[in-house]
Amino acid sequence: MRALSHATSTQLMALLRGPKRGGTALAPRLLLFGGYVVSLTAPGAPRMPNGIETAIEAHVGQLAAAGGGVLRVGKQVLEPGPGWDPRPTSLPLHCLAAGPEPSAELYAGRGAGLTPAGDDLLAGYIAGLVLLHGETKRAARLAGEAASRTVPLGATLLRHAAKGEVPEPVHVLLASGDTRPLLAFGHSSGIAWLRGLVSAGYPLGREREVFGHALAAAPAGR
Repeated sequence: MRALSHATSTQLMALLRGPKRGGTALAPRLLLFGGYVVSLTAPGAPRMPNGIETAIEAHVGQLAAAGGGVLRVGKQVLEPGPGWDPRPTSLPLHCLAAGPEPSAELYAGRGAGLTPAGDDLLAGYIAGLVLLHGETKRAARLAGEAASRTVPLGATLLRHAAKGEVPEPVHVLLASGDTRPLLAFGHSSGIAWLRGLVSAGYPLGREREVFGHALAAAPAGR
């Protein structure tokens, strides 16, 4: 079977193209390979930086394998489909300075949701550092601190965020300013991601009008 799409992130492609590696299903649409989690996103659902879009589901505890260009779930063999770049190409012209850095100790692994809400907030902030300010080293440091304190899925998405790789609703937000897809994302994930992005300097609503000219005229250095 061929996937409808797959993320072209380095981490996911290394897993799929590398030597065969065994894994197990944490949930019907989450497969764990060592410390890395692959999301099997349902057709038409928001795509993920660690995701493969497919109708295939697993049974909890079912064995899986990845490598050699395919993903195996039980007896089902899934080949990658069309590639989807999880790093946004459309970014806001102006942004605000990043706010105070959220503490990994206070937020990582805490809160409600499939991924703890604290992880989602941190991921939004980390992705904002990369996409809005180009602060890759700072983002990688914070992601590393947070990833060591949380569950494998949260750690996986934090590391993707440190590369600027984000869920599809974040792409919509950055390209159009439309918050609705992100706020509808997951049980609590979307609002926590938005909070993190805003804390990192993403301008909401009229902030782009009010601060846009001033930011455009401001000196470049940080």
